Amino acid sequence: MDLSKLSTSDKVIAGSGLVLFIASFLPWFKLSAFGFTAEASGWDVGFFWAGIPALLGLLSAGIVLGTKLGNMEMPKMQVSTGQAMLIAGAVAAGIVVLKLLIGEDGPVDRAWGLFLATIAALGLLGGGYMAFQEEKTS
Repeated sequence: MDLSKLSTSDKVIAGSGLVLFIASFLPWFKLSAFGFTAEASGWDVGFFWAGIPALLGLLSAGIVLGTKLGNMEMPKMQVSTGQAMLIAGAVAAGIVVLKLLIGEDGPVDRAWGLFLATIAALGLLGGGYMAFQEEKTS
């Protein structure tokens, strides 16, 4: 595997997408009472809040790694690959950041997995923006 084929934006997209997928399985919310703690992963919170961003991240990472390191070719689309990465990153980041801001009902605290997912989603957005800028300048 020749990683020199990957641009900086490709590395950011692939890394952020994989971390976002992994973070969806980590604790996003926790409730502590009477000496007991209960945690809920992103998937426990709902498919919209964790599933869609996680799948967008995994799909983005797969596209980047498949096209740059494998022999995969993207079909012709109405938007460029850089634009698609930017849109996927914007949707994923928007959903995760919104969940971070909204939180959950009741005395539930945000857990570290949600913060990791937020950082990864923002990284996916940043990588998409970088890919879009690279395509625009070339």
